[in-house]
Amino acid sequence: MPQRPSFESLFRLSPNAYVLLDPELVIIDANAAYLALTGRSLEAIRGRRLHEAFAVDPQRPEATHVRELLDSLERAISRKSVDPLPVIRYSIALEGARAHEHQDRYWSATHTPILDEHGEVIAILQHTMDITELQSAATGSLRESGVGQQPVQQLEGAVLWRARTLQDEGNRMRMLFAQAPGFICFLRGPDHVFEFVNDAYQRLTGNRQLFGKTVREGLPEVEGQAFLGLLDHVYATGEAYVGKRMRALLQRQPGMGQEEVFVDFIYQPIIENDGQVSGIFVQGNDVTEQQRSQMELQEYRERLEERVRERTRELFQSEAERRTAEAALAQSQRLEAVGKLTGGIAHDFNNMLQIIGGNLQLLRRSLGHDETAIRRLESAVSGVEKGAQLARQLLAVASRQSLQPQQIELGSMLDEMRGLLAGSLGSGVRLELDIDSGLWPVFADVGNLQTVLFNLAFNARDAMSGGGSLLLRARNRTLDAASAAAWSDAGPGDYVLLSVIDDGSGMSSEVRTHAFEPYFTTRHESNSGLGLSMVYGFVRQSGGFVVLESEEQGGTAVHLYLPRDPEAVGSGEVRPEPASATGASAAMPAPVDAPSAGLDILFVEDDPTLRMLTGEVMSELGHRVTLIESAETALEQLESHSFDVLLTDVGLAGMSGIELARRTQEHHPDVDVVIASGYPVDVHREGLRDLRTMLKPYDIHQVRTLLDNLRAERALAPRRG
Repeated sequence: MPQRPSFESLFRLSPNAYVLLDPELVIIDANAAYLALTGRSLEAIRGRRLHEAFAVDPQRPEATHVRELLDSLERAISRKSVDPLPVIRYSIALEGARAHEHQDRYWSATHTPILDEHGEVIAILQHTMDITELQSAATGSLRESGVGQQPVQQLEGAVLWRARTLQDEGNRMRMLFAQAPGFICFLRGPDHVFEFVNDAYQRLTGNRQLFGKTVREGLPEVEGQAFLGLLDHVYATGEAYVGKRMRALLQRQPGMGQEEVFVDFIYQPIIENDGQVSGIFVQGNDVTEQQRSQMELQEYRERLEERVRERTRELFQSEAERRTAEAALAQSQRLEAVGKLTGGIAHDFNNMLQIIGGNLQLLRRSLGHDETAIRRLESAVSGVEKGAQLARQLLAVASRQSLQPQQIELGSMLDEMRGLLAGSLGSGVRLELDIDSGLWPVFADVGNLQTVLFNLAFNARDAMSGGGSLLLRARNRTLDAASAAAWSDAGPGDYVLLSVIDDGSGMSSEVRTHAFEPYFTTRHESNSGLGLSMVYGFVRQSGGFVVLESEEQGGTAVHLYLPRDPEAVGSGEVRPEPASATGASAAMPAPVDAPSAGLDILFVEDDPTLRMLTGEVMSELGHRVTLIESAETALEQLESHSFDVLLTDVGLAGMSGIELARRTQEHHPDVDVVIASGYPVDVHREGLRDLRTMLKPYDIHQVRTLLDNLRAERALAPRRG
């Protein structure tokens, strides 16, 4: 698409004579055709009023019709419309050596007002044509014809037609100038004087009066910005400059601050025939809205990209946390399943030990003084005791061991253990303690907690090959739900974090995955592999959880989260009653002389051999025993017969011994309930009261003591009901 010609080029190159005046009729600019027509230079007439630049001939004032010229210009200004001057006699002085002489001339002119955006006249464009020869020819024709009427009419018609043509051309130039979509101005000379501007330029600069002023005078706020330096460079070198998205600060409203605008523009030098730069043509577009939109879009894009990056980080973090939580949950579930399996094995193992131990005790009665048989019997009993110890370890793994929890000041306990630990670890291990002041007390079994610390310390010593640094550190920690869930299924709350940290060989990810599983070990064959699994089971049974951190060649940290003792902060929570060493309730009185009458005992055990053996032992002790296989049958017996004692195994096929005990206490409160189990029963959690327990494997003496105490209690207390 061809480029639209600029007003500057049309003005300069037009063969028609044009002069540009301000509202005071001061000459602003004139094109080459005008200067040639009037015989003047631009420097001689610019800045002077039109009728002063072309003064009246004092010798022949009638030859210069100044009043007609001024009247036409006044009409154009006042009416704000084109005013034609078809013919005017106007004598002008000659230039050069004959400057005192005037030449009688005839002209045809059109005066076109140029309006700003408010409709005010800011300039007048005069289009001038010398019609002296046409006028002379017309005069000659009049003399020759003797009539003169017809040639004069023809001449006037031609002149009027030419005036209308000139008027149309001026209008077209004015429209082109005013309606140009971009801003346009022309700057004359090295000082960059405004000779004309269009409407768009006026809007851009705040509708200021710029004609005849330098850029520094008309737009003083651009001082110090890049534009003046660029104008000087273009004028000096004659090389055009193209600016893109250049920032300008303009005071577009009087008394207001400067506004930020962005412009695309070109500074095009105007080069005369002699090769000199006479001025600079400026043409451009206000791209402020586009630039702001682009900046807003860029800012929005950057914000969006940042949000995407942030969301991506959150997703990665969430995914990592999810995987960590899933791994922790999976491990917890796996260990829970292993614990249940281990607890079941320990229960069955205890039953077998109970049968073997009970029969060995009964067998002892019939051996007499056979020392060899007695020695062999004692060896078998020793095997039963070792089996019972293994069963207790399995119950610890299953979080079902017998505990005697109490309030523990962990800092004091660690200080007391320092010497014993240091001596046990050897001279190659440097033991350090880092205990926070104001450490919360915990509620746990002190003996088992000390055993846990010894096991972890010995594991650390082995990992350090007998030499290194072992740190025991204790801190108070409050966990929210998210933090607690990230590591285990333990609830939020206050914990004391006890960490055992070594700088040994560390663990691989595969070893960490199985570290808490029973019988998993990386040590020598004599190691049982129950150490860490017992640690895990004890901490879980105490209401806490364990976190393991380790890398190969990076050391190991075992973090024990032990719950804060609720009684120490006045929470009102009730602690579970600790089980006694013998397995009987702590409320059980010491044995007293029992009446000779035995007890009516309902014994529920689903293992037939153990049921028969224990029933036989209780019968030999003088009690009346009814042997039952299931809890459902036991409830039927309780409805139809009167019993003093219900002795039930905790693990039964069908209804559990716990549920049987709960129903018995609810419907038969006069019956004393005893539960035989390989692990202590949490009375309060199970909703039971006055519960006796016997821990497996139990012997004849434990059974005798328990039943004698119950018989004595019943003899002294009124019957319940």
